[in-house]
Amino acid sequence: MYLLDRSKLMLGDIILTRSNEKNSALICRITNSNFSHAILCVGESSYIHSDPNGVHSGNIQRLLIDEPQYVKVVRVDDPVAIEKAIAYARSQVGTTYSKASAANAFAKIFTKMDVKRQFCSRLVATAFELGGVKLVANSYACLPQEIADSMFIHEVKDCVYQAELTEIEFAKSYDPIKKQSEITNNILRSVRKLLGVKIQSLSDITSALISDPKYDAMITEIFDSSGYLTMWEYEQEQNSWRYNIDLFTALPISEREKHTLALKELEIANKQLDLYKNNLEQYFYIKQQYNLKYARQQFFLYKKLVENALDHKFTAENFLGK
Repeated sequence: MYLLDRSKLMLGDIILTRSNEKNSALICRITNSNFSHAILCVGESSYIHSDPNGVHSGNIQRLLIDEPQYVKVVRVDDPVAIEKAIAYARSQVGTTYSKASAANAFAKIFTKMDVKRQFCSRLVATAFELGGVKLVANSYACLPQEIADSMFIHEVKDCVYQAELTEIEFAKSYDPIKKQSEITNNILRSVRKLLGVKIQSLSDITSALISDPKYDAMITEIFDSSGYLTMWEYEQEQNSWRYNIDLFTALPISEREKHTLALKELEIANKQLDLYKNNLEQYFYIKQQYNLKYARQQFFLYKKLVENALDHKFTAENFLGK
């Protein structure tokens, strides 16, 4: 088994893959392609993609590859387009998968009624098109291979290495991001029963409640009982050293390694802080303007996430400032 070298990846990189699974091999054979799936890097170790479970995130450390030739990493050299593509991909989390559109992509059949649903290469191609880079002729009906062949990307070489046994064991262990995706999908299924299929992502919920607050209390209760509001607790339990300078200092690694780690953690914390502050400000405005219980609930969630990110940042800065 193989893994991607995260040190060689950058935000906005596109990961094109295939596997030994029957469906992947079938897609490649039918479409005469080398790849059956497209993935977008959105963070230090995270990606967003669309699969039959919908649009959700994943951990690159858990992305096991059967053969080294089964993956290709490509890059768009446009920082503005990358920033916009990542923002769009994040906004699509929870969106349902379109099996019909994925199947019709080879024949370039595009149904406007299905435009709000996603499949892997549509998600990546439309994300960059909205960012100003049109990777393929038809972003809504394209194949992963078309992205691989795009004239607007270049390949990132030597990104694959043979995984060690401990890395394989980690990749197959309990995945909190997978649990987060399950919680998000359960929320969206419940909300769709109230508001219909127009709700494709979490951002759609906010827009719908602003237009019609009829189900404000019921949707707030759905979130309350889902586990969504406390997902951050697992991260703090597993990586408590990120939020406590004494625990960070006590890590069983050299001072040089701690310094390198602190720099990396500071970068991660700053990115999280920017993201959470934007959401906090958005829900503060909506809470004040529309008096929605849902907005109040989300405001306090992001307030907590901002506080966590500040603790994370303080720990890294405190160590570097010693």
